[in-house]
Amino acid sequence: MRKIYFRADASATIGYGHFIRTLALADMLKDDFDCTFFTCHPTSYQVSEMEKVCPFIPLQEETHSADFLSHLQGDEIVVLDNYFFTTDYQRAIKQKGCRLVCIDDMHDKHYVADVVINHGVTNEKLFSIEPYTQLCLGYDWALLRFPFLQPPQRQQKDRKIEKAVVCFGGSDKNNLTERFVSFLQKEPSVKQIVAIVGDKYQTDNVSQSYSKVQYRHNLSASEMSDIFSQSDVAFLSASTVCLEALSRQLPIVAGYYVDNQQEMYAEYVAHNLIYPLGNLLDLDFERLNFSSIAERIKSLTAMNFSSIPLRYKNLFQNLFIPVLIENNGLRLVDYRLLDRDRHLSVWQARNEECIRVQMAHVETIPWKSHLKFVNSLSSQYRKVYMAVYREEILVGSVNIEYESVAQVERGVFILPEFWGNGDAALIEKTLFEYLKKQHVTSILAKVLRTNVRSLRFHLKWGYRRTSNDDKYDYLIKDLSE
Repeated sequence: MRKIYFRADASATIGYGHFIRTLALADMLKDDFDCTFFTCHPTSYQVSEMEKVCPFIPLQEETHSADFLSHLQGDEIVVLDNYFFTTDYQRAIKQKGCRLVCIDDMHDKHYVADVVINHGVTNEKLFSIEPYTQLCLGYDWALLRFPFLQPPQRQQKDRKIEKAVVCFGGSDKNNLTERFVSFLQKEPSVKQIVAIVGDKYQTDNVSQSYSKVQYRHNLSASEMSDIFSQSDVAFLSASTVCLEALSRQLPIVAGYYVDNQQEMYAEYVAHNLIYPLGNLLDLDFERLNFSSIAERIKSLTAMNFSSIPLRYKNLFQNLFIPVLIENNGLRLVDYRLLDRDRHLSVWQARNEECIRVQMAHVETIPWKSHLKFVNSLSSQYRKVYMAVYREEILVGSVNIEYESVAQVERGVFILPEFWGNGDAALIEKTLFEYLKKQHVTSILAKVLRTNVRSLRFHLKWGYRRTSNDDKYDYLIKDLSE
């Protein structure tokens, strides 16, 4: 099983966000990879959370950089999440031979990583990256803990606003918790307030007692999910906690208080996901109108994140683990596993005229272009190309491209000496069985309108035409039937 080493910290200074979201990713991948978490001086809360997911190794603050590198053998996937991991440190990890994934907030450095994840922004132009770097941006890549990835159990509309939840990070050094609790305490329609705080929150920050409020410390993800599900509105910072609340279809009132929250805040506002408060440190509570908030949050957009774990599984498997399928007397071998001689055979077959004329690109492909394309597959998590063998004899090639978690587009070619003897059907059967195990529910294909034989084959195998143009018939196969 391929190893993944996760590296993230938590403290009163940087908060718990890095640690929580990286551990969430480990939780999504732990059943398919050998996961280990590395962190400096973990608190008892961190230890209890890590023990639920995977083994962990504590690091010393003074020597953590060198100590972590000393654990790397070169066959690991490394996931980094923190502000202080420089480009040079990324290079040091890559030079060990490891594949590298970076979780980004600030995009204030050049990335040499294989993958960069930022679920708070969607603009690729913000990033300085290598040509091979794969960007995973936006809410499709939300790093959420398990309870928040389950389908929500309720509808959000027409809810009385009686139960409010407040959460501004584990330490909340600006004491925004107390300011919002004070505001909500004065609102007659609010009957109950839950203030979620961490082990770094100082209880002496609370200047007075509030009859409506209950303070909850160091909650698990399940406890957080339950509170969000039972509440009517949340007052939050523009961080990952907003996504967690959105997953429960909880209306959100949010703002930012540090620089790295501003872009995520702007995305939330642009997608109508929150009632916007702007900079929380400048907020005038005297002018904050609860009635207008209660009316406005009725029209906010709801979210569902249940497909994210499968998306991450596909990302890590397709990028870092070449596909090898052995079934029905066939071997489907990822191009990335082929040696030079096998690549040469595939390239020569693809350039045969009777095969080229059935392709979108009918021109002969130069050898160097073929090798360049194969090399690019290492940074294309959505594309998988496989050579097909029967008893070590090349039969053809099949490729899939993920349109979404549950849908792929399939392409195939078969050497002419194998036409008409059942190999196409066997390849199709083998691919169907593999894709069903990957939870793919539909396959897209396109066939040249002049290729009557191929169209007849697809229709026989349960594809149906959805549209056509001057050149192609477009088809879909439902695997859930």
